[in-house]
This record gives sequence, structure tokens and C-alpha cells, in this order.
Amino acid sequence: MKRPVLILGSVPRITIPIARSLHAHDVPVEVASFSAVEPPPWSRAVADFNRLPLSTEEDSSPALLESLTRLISKRGYDMLIPANDTALAFISLHDERLRESLYVACPPARVVQRVLNKSVTLEVARGAGIPTPSTYRISNSGELEALSSQLRFPVVAKPCDKSDEMDFKVRYFQTYESLRRALVADDQLGGKLLLQEFAHGEGVGIEVLIHHGEPVAIFQHRRLKEFPASGGVAAVAIAEPLEPILVDQALALLRALEWDGVAMVEFRYDRARHQSSLLEVNGRYWGTLALPIQAGLDFPWYEWQLAHGEKPDVRLDYSRGARWRWSAGYLSRWHDLARDSLRTGFQHRAGLGESSLGESGIGEFGAKQFGVQEFGLRKLIPSFADLSARDALWDTADPMPAIGELLRTVKELAMSDVKGIMRKLSPDRHRTRS
Repeated sequence: MKRPVLILGSVPRITIPIARSLHAHDVPVEVASFSAVEPPPWSRAVADFNRLPLSTEEDSSPALLESLTRLISKRGYDMLIPANDTALAFISLHDERLRESLYVACPPARVVQRVLNKSVTLEVARGAGIPTPSTYRISNSGELEALSSQLRFPVVAKPCDKSDEMDFKVRYFQTYESLRRALVADDQLGGKLLLQEFAHGEGVGIEVLIHHGEPVAIFQHRRLKEFPASGGVAAVAIAEPLEPILVDQALALLRALEWDGVAMVEFRYDRARHQSSLLEVNGRYWGTLALPIQAGLDFPWYEWQLAHGEKPDVRLDYSRGARWRWSAGYLSRWHDLARDSLRTGFQHRAGLGESSLGESGIGEFGAKQFGVQEFGLRKLIPSFADLSARDALWDTADPMPAIGELLRTVKELAMSDVKGIMRKLSPDRHRTRS
């Protein structure tokens, strides 16, 4: 009988496809999380869920490690798979200790850190001859002013380190003044940000399982719609034929990083000009994982086989044109677009001029670049009813992950709207204005 596998991190569109893949091959799967907000994985493919006790101490890492190692010893896991960057960073901090007990599905800590730190990733990429966007790191508004003549707007702001706990993955700034205001408003923001020139083109991911420097399986997808709409994770995606230039660059980068295991290398790709620009590397399973599995490449099973000394039987081809939709993300995207459209329309009617980036970071630039005129119900409903797009989580034999995530999303969006209305109606707000 196969020993159980532990997935660290409960991110439905990542955790559930991993669990289902392994469960289909009679591998028991359990999930653990040390986040108070990650939902339990209500899936038939998950035998048990453990929420590791949260410590009130500022540095809770030792306490979490003890909780995790006790769980590993008690349950007898023989493989640990990180499902998000927080889990990947935690594992890299305690790499040697964890490898004493089981197989850890990521490279050694020194290699993982090259991917978690985006500045290092970009430096390695440039050394390997891979095109990267112009990048700057600043700590305060003074340093920003010194760079003002070099920056070309719009610019993209990202957390420098994937392990930093920040409430956004990417933000877009149309003007120098909007960026300066953001830095002045949050003095902790600057030292954690990378500023990059905006790279034109489509979002393309090259997913690879690489073993001893050689690719075992390679897959390519293109993001058709993103959440947020201004640029972020895939809400709708399509499987594509491999683009040789992107595959070559992805493999060159992973080899330069000394990566071993699964990873997704993200690019912006201008097809007309055959020009690419590296966005980042995800050193763990990616949000569109269900798409390659649906298309015929079972990455989690292949990785399990390699970890257990077996040779994967990988298909030479996969279903090009297969479409995938993350319904909760698509609904959130539609909600943000509708909200921003209403806000912008109100401001124009009220004679307040052009809006700024807003909470979702779309603004006028995003509306033109990403085509946000899609918030009507006449467009939303057909998108959900599109039978050509398979859902990230829906499975008739295991429906609860999809139902649960969609219900949580509806609740969160409704609560966000209610709070927004309450803020606008607050007497304190009107007094401050007067």
C-alpha cells in the first residue's frame, strides 16, 4: 500500500488538482495549512485536513516546524508538496530538518531562494541571455525622484520577495504622481517593491517538470482573461502548442537556476514580433494546474513517480485548444470591472474628471489594454455556460470544492460591497469632507 502524501497549503485551484491526480492512482492525500484564512479542502480526494496551530509569537516558525514534524511522524507521510509560495518559503527555511523525514518536492533551500527573490531570478535570467523588463528597486520617495527621468509609465509594481506577506501580487501605476502618492502613503511599501516597465504582449506560461536538468513534461498555456483584469492570475486560459523560443528560454533559465522539479516560467509574449519578456518563475504548482491534467499531462503523478524511483509514461502530445476557467476568479474579475465601471461613470457624470487606478488597478490604461467592457450579465452568463471551457474545480463525482469556493467568493464579494456602501454612508466620512 502506498504511503500518504502531505500537501502544505490549501489553495483550491492548486491543492485539489494535485489531490485528485494522486488519489486517482491510489495515493492517499492529506492537506495541512498554517493559515487562518485558507479554506478546508472539501474533496473526496483528501483524506484529512490539518490546520497547524497558529502561534501568537512574532516568529512562529519554530513552533510551526515542531507541529509539522509531529504530524509527519504521526501520519507517516513519505512526500511533502508545497502548494503556495508561503509553504515553499517555510519549507526552504527548514529544508534539512524536513528532508530527514520524507521526500520534499522542491529543490534545496539555496535554489528555492533564487526563485523566491525576484531580483535574483531576474539577475540569473539576464546572465542566461533571457530578455527581462527594465527593473528598479526603491526604498522611499527620494529614491523614486532620483529615478524619475528613467521610468517609463505605466510601470508595474510587484513584491520583491514572494515570501513577503503583501495584499497584492501586482499593481499598475499610470503616472509618476500616482506612484509617488502610494509610496508616501505607505512608508513600508518601497523597500518591498520592484518596479518594472510594462511588457506588452500576452501572458504565457511554460510549465515544466525537470529532472537532473532534462525536461520530463512540458506544457504551454495562454491567459485569455486575468484577475484582476489589469494583469494577474489566469481566470480563463487555453492550452497551446509549444512555442520553441519560450521553451528554450524557460529551460535555459531553470537550468541556470539549478532547478529540479515542477515550475512555471511566466512570460509576456508579443507573437507578431516574436519578442518575449520574462515575468517570473513559480517554483511550485501553478493556479492553472487542472488545465494540463485535463489536456493529458498529469504533472503531480509524474512527480510522484520520479520521487519513488519510477519512470513516468509521459504522453508525447496533449490536447491543444483545451480551455479552462476558474469560475470564482472569473466572477471576481467581473465584479471588479462592474464596480470600476460604475465608479468611473459616476465620476464623469459628477464632473470629477478621470479616475485613478482604483482598488483593482484598472483605470483608463487598463480599460484600453485589457478590454474591460465585459461586465454586463449578457456577457457573464454565456462565459459560465461555455461548455468548451472546463472548470478548474468542478467534478460531478467530487462537486464540493467547486461549490464551496463559489459560495465563499459570493459571500466575500457581497461583504466587500456592503462595507464599501457603509463607508460611503458613514457620518464621519461626510464630516471629514466638510
